[in-house]
Amino acid sequence: MGKMTVGRFAAFIICFTLAAAAYDQTVKPKDSSGKVPPEFTGIAGVRGWVLAETPRTFPKEGLNGYVGGAAEIFLQYGFRNLTLFQLVPEKGAASKKSITLEIYRMGSPAAAFGIFSTRREGNEPVSPAIKTAHWLVPEQANLVKGDLYINILASGCTQAEIEDFAMSLAGGFPAADALPPQGFSCMPEFNLVPGTERYICGDMAAAKESPLLGADFWGFKEGLSEAYSAKYGPAKSKLVLVEFKQPPEDLFNKVFGLFNDALTDITMVNQINRIMQGTTVLGRRAYFGVKGLSVAIVLDEPDSDAAQIRIEDALDRAIRFKAGK
Repeated sequence: MGKMTVGRFAAFIICFTLAAAAYDQTVKPKDSSGKVPPEFTGIAGVRGWVLAETPRTFPKEGLNGYVGGAAEIFLQYGFRNLTLFQLVPEKGAASKKSITLEIYRMGSPAAAFGIFSTRREGNEPVSPAIKTAHWLVPEQANLVKGDLYINILASGCTQAEIEDFAMSLAGGFPAADALPPQGFSCMPEFNLVPGTERYICGDMAAAKESPLLGADFWGFKEGLSEAYSAKYGPAKSKLVLVEFKQPPEDLFNKVFGLFNDALTDITMVNQINRIMQGTTVLGRRAYFGVKGLSVAIVLDEPDSDAAQIRIEDALDRAIRFKAGK
């Protein structure tokens, strides 16, 4: 073998440096402790994609700089940090395909499911191959694993490619598959539309769920209450179950006053269980009932009997749940 000249050696060093830089994009970055963060563990399991640039992390103080006005609702669900990844296909430098991957670490698995649930309507497609809670639409997918809420934004990718990416990502994370918070056991099962369940924390998510939940006495902003909601067939009506940690005094009259201000034709349809009915300005029915520390509200249900049964069932389930039965 001939001797390596200075010029050839310099060229070798340059090539080696470039190759090492390219390889660096596919290895699993480490934090200051030398351990591989869970986010990277999952991403390393997605074949065919590599990092296009160094991931960025946003703490609580910096979230507003990335998501703008949406930061507050994340904070109300216990946001901790966001790690942002830019990925490109491993093979095909000229490809116009790319994926922006947002991984939000929330305060708990319940909080992660909650923020995820506010991002869906319930009619989004899902994949039978993905076991954790998720949805898929053109150029986007959402899923939740443990305390991680994950948003996938795909440019130039087919629906099949997005599904494959989401499936690989879900399988690569060590966190457990997401389950709805235990409070959903209080929601009646008959005619429930799967995929419409929402866990509501904070006044922003509450007001978005229904204007009726925007009143101050609910205590959503102060963390004095939380809520669960879901849609029910066949009319796609909605049931909202509000659970108080510290209810205001004279809860029934406060809820009645709210309904009386917002609705017309208020009547008592069930004297024993104190279930009220009213009509919105759009001519739709609304119902509510109060028992213990719980308030059940049914919106847009044309069948009065169905609404009453649903409210009674939800309130009874809530009492049993609190009693540990």
